[in-house]
Amino acid sequence: MFPSRFPGAVLLALVLTVVPVASSRAAETPPGLALSVPSALVDETSGTLTVHWTDADGAAVPGTVRIWSHGRGRPWAPGTLVHLDASGRKALPIRPRVDTWYQVRGEAGPVDETGAPSWPAARSAVRYVDNKPPARRVVLPPKAPRPKKLPAQPRAVGAGAAVVVTRIPRDVWSSMVGRSWRPGCPVGRSNLRLIRVNYWAFDGYRRRGELVVRASAVGDFTRALKRLYAARVPIRSMYLPDRFGYTARSGGADDYRSMAHDNTSAFNCRWVTGRPRVRSPHSYGRSLDLNPWENPFRSAKGWKPNRWWIGHSNPRYAWRSGKHRVVKIMRSSGFRWSWPGSDPQHFDA
Repeated sequence: MFPSRFPGAVLLALVLTVVPVASSRAAETPPGLALSVPSALVDETSGTLTVHWTDADGAAVPGTVRIWSHGRGRPWAPGTLVHLDASGRKALPIRPRVDTWYQVRGEAGPVDETGAPSWPAARSAVRYVDNKPPARRVVLPPKAPRPKKLPAQPRAVGAGAAVVVTRIPRDVWSSMVGRSWRPGCPVGRSNLRLIRVNYWAFDGYRRRGELVVRASAVGDFTRALKRLYAARVPIRSMYLPDRFGYTARSGGADDYRSMAHDNTSAFNCRWVTGRPRVRSPHSYGRSLDLNPWENPFRSAKGWKPNRWWIGHSNPRYAWRSGKHRVVKIMRSSGFRWSWPGSDPQHFDA
């Protein structure tokens, strides 16, 4: 029984509960130049970009369009010129390597006897494709200190680790001399090799890094790097230490700065950090410092590059036990581990 007050409002409310609020029929695409792309794509996978052009009456426009695109922070750039079919449609594969915005710009049609184009030029709405990393990103604990940032290294080339070993190129040697190498070092250019390798970065993308190692240790390094890649072990960066310049406090490339940026490195003809005039094992090209920020070592002046991480670990990228998968991979590849002790980041072939 209805209440005596506001019977009309109650009746209206009941009516509204049974009247459908929307039609189940899909909305029709309005006329014009339409563009559709996937909202997201995993990096190095392909998707489909679809164009459909109709005029004001809904008739197909078999015109010519150009695909425009830009990445984050970059200007628009023209791409493929596309001829639409009789239905005014075309589907194309796309493989963006970064977050990308797309737009289609259609050319006016041929003019008729009056000089008017068969159809006017048109532009589609802008569509965005979110480029997703293929691996899980590293998320540091909230209280963990952060290393200094480096520019992201180039994206990976080829399948798997794609290890390429060469003699030291002229440009690389020019950068090494006076930084990671100088006269009097125990290993010369002829006995060193440059390794280029794909790795899984902390941001979840496959990237390509570089190491200089002793020629006789290439087999051990190649084996370890392939296994680290196969296990998707995150590595923050893999720049040659020459990037950080020379420092007199270590007599070589600046290992303090390299560690402060969490940079993985190998050959560096220098002294032991914190122990001047004591030659580091890295001088012989058979040592690897892996993820040094999360795996600090104890120098004569305390834990470097930070103290926080020595009391913490992570199953993916920070190790304090021989049972950790990274330690197992390195040992099975022919490396010795400098822990328990003072240097979990350090491995010797």
